[in-house]
Amino acid sequence: MEIYAHIDESGGRLSGGHRLYGMAAVLTEQAHHAGIRQHLQGLLLPTEDHLHFYDESPKRRLQIAESLADLPFTGALLVTDETTDTEQERMRRRLLGWLLPRLQHTESVDHTIVESRGGGDKHDRRTRDHLIKSRQVSSAMRVTHVLKHHDELLWVADFVVSSYTTALLHDQPDPWLTLNAAHAIDVITDPR
Repeated sequence: MEIYAHIDESGGRLSGGHRLYGMAAVLTEQAHHAGIRQHLQGLLLPTEDHLHFYDESPKRRLQIAESLADLPFTGALLVTDETTDTEQERMRRRLLGWLLPRLQHTESVDHTIVESRGGGDKHDRRTRDHLIKSRQVSSAMRVTHVLKHHDELLWVADFVVSSYTTALLHDQPDPWLTLNAAHAIDVITDPR
């Protein structure tokens, strides 16, 4: 049984010029991927090629969250911290540097899929390489970058992290409460 983690990010403005930055890693067993993908494809509107939390109305966000609540993902890790506009890449390195060892050693993840940011993917690869060199993860830790519309399971990670940040920053808690009630989601703020 191979365990996968699909990772996406979200964030938003806090008071005082700071930003909340978060990453969610949704854990699934490969055996469930076909069924999850089929279910998620069924949620698309005729004009959509992928689901993205911020493109949806509040009503539809809740409907999608209710549908995701029934999916067989085994849980999620959600890690957040505060940063500034100019320090977001550094924060991404720090959060990914915290997540990858936890995913490999605690959650027994075999393969990690991260939403591709095009040229920005090189920074994630450097983070992984640094973790290998410092023996925080082994070279067996596979990290692949994929565009969001090419892997439906990234849509789930998007909804987990975005529903959390929207609940905190915009007082719209219903999608987050729905997902958090249905699945074991560990929320870690300010990881060290």
